[in-house]
Parts: sequence; C-alpha cells; structure tokens
Amino acid sequence: MLVKHAAGQESNPWGAAPCGQVITATYRRGVLRAKVALSDLTCFSARIDSMDAVKPGTLVWITLPGLEARPAIVDWTSGFTAGLRFEAPLHPAVLDAILDGRIGSVH
Repeated sequence: MLVKHAAGQESNPWGAAPCGQVITATYRRGVLRAKVALSDLTCFSARIDSMDAVKPGTLVWITLPGLEARPAIVDWTSGFTAGLRFEAPLHPAVLDAILDGRIGSVH
C-alpha cells in the first residue's frame, strides 16, 4: 500500500495525508499505561482516543504495532481525544508497513 499524499505534497512523502484507519497502540504518560485507539496517522502526527484527558504540551509515549515506544507531544485536546506530534517523524516505509498491516503486534 502506498501512502496517499495531500494535494500539493506529491513530491513530499513526509507530509502524508491522514488515514481513517484505527490502530490499537499503547499510550504511556508517567506511570499511567493504557491501550488507545490511534487514527489519522501520518509521518509527523496522530490522533488518539483514550480514557485520559491530557493538557497540550504534555510529553507522552506511544508504542505503535511492532515498534519501540516513541515520544510525542500533545498539540491539542478535546475531551479524551488528543492530537499528537511525534518528536521524530516516522519513515514513510514504516508508515506504509503499519497501515498495510505488515507490522501488526503491539509490544
């Protein structure tokens, strides 16, 4: 599966358009650890729905299927939904593998 690009970003694989696919991931903030529904995954960001209301600017750790935990900063929140920005972007090939289901287990 190839990453679909947003209009005007055909030559930039790092700015992949968000997908509507929901992925189960592990979320960690301090000692709190929980499974979350992750969606709108791009190389740079994701949206999570969880049972924890966090404030913008908070550092959290997200474990995507088959990958090590990666740090992310909370950009925005709305109730129990939060927009995250990864501190280091995902490589487009890794994003493709996650979305295509070739990487499929949560640690």
